Amino acid sequence: MAALLKIGFASPALDKTGTLVLFVGSDLELSAATRKLIGTAGVGTIKRAVSAEKFKGKERSTLVIPAPQGFDVDRLVIVGLGKDEEQEKADYVRLGGVVASVLGSASTASILLEGPAKWRADAEAAADIALGLRLRHYRFDKYKAKKRDAGDGEKADQPITVTIHVEDPVAAKRAIRAREAVGTGVELARDLVNEPPNVLDPVEFAKRAKELEKLGVDITILDEKQLTKIGMRALLGVGQGSEKESRVVIMRWNGAKAKKGAKAQPVAFIGKGVVFDTGGISIKPAQGMEDMKGDMAGAACVVGFLHALAARKAKVNAIGAIGLVENMPDGNAQRP
Repeated sequence: MAALLKIGFASPALDKTGTLVLFVGSDLELSAATRKLIGTAGVGTIKRAVSAEKFKGKERSTLVIPAPQGFDVDRLVIVGLGKDEEQEKADYVRLGGVVASVLGSASTASILLEGPAKWRADAEAAADIALGLRLRHYRFDKYKAKKRDAGDGEKADQPITVTIHVEDPVAAKRAIRAREAVGTGVELARDLVNEPPNVLDPVEFAKRAKELEKLGVDITILDEKQLTKIGMRALLGVGQGSEKESRVVIMRWNGAKAKKGAKAQPVAFIGKGVVFDTGGISIKPAQGMEDMKGDMAGAACVVGFLHALAARKAKVNAIGAIGLVENMPDGNAQRP
């Protein structure tokens, strides 16, 4: 599940509340546009803080300045971009994650997407940073007690509003659409991995994968009778010690146009889906057993990936196949 996060785009400006994020290279020089916006007093504040903290502007390093003199905001965050060669190869999604990690408890934040000449600060970069913010803010709290209203003595969760200031906010809004599909696919995969195994058994997993039909994905679910008929005995052998039936799910996304009467060949992805792996008859030790619910992460990735392709209407043909079993010890389990 995504955390309470709202991301918007606007033209370059200085917001007057919350947290302000600025970028510098290893030379610690602010861009001309940034200096113009923050003024002489703001530049002086940053120089003093950089000197006092011996901040070097290394790639993905951060400097947090609370109640900065010369600014109306509550906190100022300086993010390092590193040397010229590092700026040219910058991973903007990862950079967005770095920014998200230092927002703290701020309810509002603004990111001024200005930087050194070697750094690409365009609409595509803004959209990638937004994706990084979203992925870093992910959390799975489905089974946690909800916080009470403020009147009960504890504040309920409040949304965080982040504005990314970029030269072409309209282009950034267009660019973010494809990233939103990717973000939703990643969150779907994470949600599946985080579900407890007493909830996400093979039948329930297959049911959730079937929801991709709403996006135009063709879904085929094979039950144990069908799997026996086609001879998938290795997969059935793993799951035969469990009360939960095994499943295989085939997901097809046909987004590519046919060329000269020939259908484009699909790319295939196969994901392991052992929803809980005790080890079967050779039962695993107790240490780390709680992590065995993650043995279906491959299948979760394939489902999330097909979701991303379909949500962004990708012009490609793809097939996702996942085998879903629960490996448990039982009198019916397979033997050496």
